[in-house]
Amino acid sequence: MKHSMFIIALLVVLYPSLGFCLEANEASEQLQAAKSQLELHRIQLEIKKSEAENDFRQQMRGLELEEQRIKLERQREELKISDHQKHSNKSVVVPFIILCLVVNILVAVWVYQDIRKRNAGSGIWIVIALLAGLLGVLVYAIVRVGDSQQSTPKTA
Repeated sequence: MKHSMFIIALLVVLYPSLGFCLEANEASEQLQAAKSQLELHRIQLEIKKSEAENDFRQQMRGLELEEQRIKLERQREELKISDHQKHSNKSVVVPFIILCLVVNILVAVWVYQDIRKRNAGSGIWIVIALLAGLLGVLVYAIVRVGDSQQSTPKTA
């Protein structure tokens, strides 16, 4: 009986310590569970962060591609405009040059006919009319007016 009393006394003394150890184990397990949850939460946050960074990079690439597409479209439009201007300039210049040549030839023919009709002047006026165009004809007309005033007899 002494032994059983001793064991009971020992149990009474050690029981609170045993409870404390069990509580410590539970607290340790809870702490470990909290740590694992924190670690899990940290990993989830890192995953979300990397996903957000990837989304941001993808959006930036999309914006850069859109910007390059817009630049290419502008360059294409500028090329179309410049090609159109070149063609429109050619379409205006060529007929204008042809018109100037036709006018110069018609003016030279008129000067030639006038010289033959009057039996005066020389072929130099035809060359001047061909080279100078309307300006040459203007000079010819001024000289002709002066000649016609000198050649007409003055009646008094």
